[in-house]
Amino acid sequence: MKVAIIGGGPAGCAAAYTLQKNNIDFELFEAADEVGGRTKQLHRDDGYNLGTGALFLMGGIYPRTMALLREMGRKKQLVPWTGASELMDDDRSRYPVRLDSFLSFIKVPTLGLRDKLRIIGTGLRLFFTPSARNPFDGSQLARYDGDENLEDWSRANLGDKAFEYVMRPIMDFLYAVPLRELSTPFPKALMKQGHKIALSSPEGGIGQINEWFLDNVSPDRIHVSTPVEGLTREDQKWRVSYSGGSILVDSLIIATEAFIAANLLKAHLSEDAYSRLMSTHYTEYAHVVVGYDEDPWPDYPSDIVLPVGEGGVRNVGAMVLHGRRLPASVPNRAQMVGVYFNTPPLKDMSDDDIKEEAVKQVNAAFGQAQKPSFVHLFRYKKGLTIAKPGHYEILNKVHSLLPKGVELAGDYFSQAGVEAAVHSGEKAAKNLLRYRAQEF
Repeated sequence: MKVAIIGGGPAGCAAAYTLQKNNIDFELFEAADEVGGRTKQLHRDDGYNLGTGALFLMGGIYPRTMALLREMGRKKQLVPWTGASELMDDDRSRYPVRLDSFLSFIKVPTLGLRDKLRIIGTGLRLFFTPSARNPFDGSQLARYDGDENLEDWSRANLGDKAFEYVMRPIMDFLYAVPLRELSTPFPKALMKQGHKIALSSPEGGIGQINEWFLDNVSPDRIHVSTPVEGLTREDQKWRVSYSGGSILVDSLIIATEAFIAANLLKAHLSEDAYSRLMSTHYTEYAHVVVGYDEDPWPDYPSDIVLPVGEGGVRNVGAMVLHGRRLPASVPNRAQMVGVYFNTPPLKDMSDDDIKEEAVKQVNAAFGQAQKPSFVHLFRYKKGLTIAKPGHYEILNKVHSLLPKGVELAGDYFSQAGVEAAVHSGEKAAKNLLRYRAQEF
């Protein structure tokens, strides 16, 4: 069996790793000039290593990612991070919390006794309520998907205060959209397994995971700067056409964004399958990295500042001191801050507006600093997949509607994240292995 993997993000790289260890012939095609997708690293000549998207792994909540890192002998190379944080209220009051401990949020002084009891009671109910074992497995999430959105559920079960000072800051940081746009199965599973969270990253940044997956893959199997232009059926095989040539393969793993997969396969999909893929909701996303050659805040007590308050639109969801999160990402004695924007304000902001606002927010969060050494904007018109109510059920059905020998992978099947991508890529490869075994 020969397989074409289209897409070289964590999903495609995890699929390649799984096929490689099972001695399956494959070729990987990536449209960009290097693998990584939304986990790529940008290495500047001055020694800064900027993450283009994903920030951290989440320990026990990332079971397949951690299992594969352990299998590759790489787990010990992860750099742990506590995610020491503080909530910054509208009046600039600060409340220390831990991003790896939901229970730490109960100590926030704006929450009264009744609020805290509601949080604890809801947590206990969730603990005894069936939910997805892996919060990033779309097929598991689909079993618990309905029409309720996260804001309504949070206000009804946790109360308005807990919504603003617990649920909203966490989800703003992770997904940057109003909670009314999010389905509930993922956050419920996340809360239920919150005790398993242990934040970490490879020393070289999240993008290094892709390099580890491809460690033992021959370079002539990896084709970067090679977008796939078409897929045609030839008897029982697939012709994969790209600029400068084509190859004939037995099976496909398409590990691209949902709309790219839909258009590549359009001639081979039912209207139902095509429309389901095209219904995947993407939002604009932006974050800014602000660099300082001399760390302005060497003794600041927290690594993350999360703006909070009583309602209203906030431009920024979080600010992270990356030199604390990953010391090897900055030169000696330097610092850089990641400023993560919420989606709604972006429609009215130019690139310069976003950069200016980022520096302003950094100074408000950590204290007035000197002029930055650089300000780098990452802005994506379709940056994050968002699971609206019903999303998991709609997308999970797609798997059964695909032509034989074709598998899709990507974080859009569940909730955007490294685990979602890795899990789906490994699963796609294993499905092809089972398909091959049945054929013979």
